[in-house]
Amino acid sequence: MSVIAAPDAHGAGPEVAELDDAREALDYWEARATALPRLAVSDRREARAMAMRWRARVTDAERAAYGAGLRGALALMIYELRLPEPARQAGRHAARRARQAALVVAVAVLAVLATMVAVFVTLASALVGALT
Repeated sequence: MSVIAAPDAHGAGPEVAELDDAREALDYWEARATALPRLAVSDRREARAMAMRWRARVTDAERAAYGAGLRGALALMIYELRLPEPARQAGRHAARRARQAALVVAVAVLAVLATMVAVFVTLASALVGALT
């Protein structure tokens, strides 16, 4: 299929049908992995493994439907207004790491503030003790 010709959602060819099925399965396994309780370790491991497999299938289906490389990625972004799967996953990973870093910074700032309050209270009590 030419990268210039957009796949038609209604008269979709086999590439687009496979892409839709793969995205649906990926959504299911990602949602399952996040919805399972923490204690369901083996079920969560299975869901993450299946999500990883379906992510690879979505990537392959996107390349089959739109083409590989930059032209295929641009065609996907233009016609479907979505990022290619590897870029989407990398963005989600970067956002998760940014949240973790923000949490670490917030805890560090709170620890410094608590230490400053303790030092000021100690200094104030020493000053009051010295004045009386």
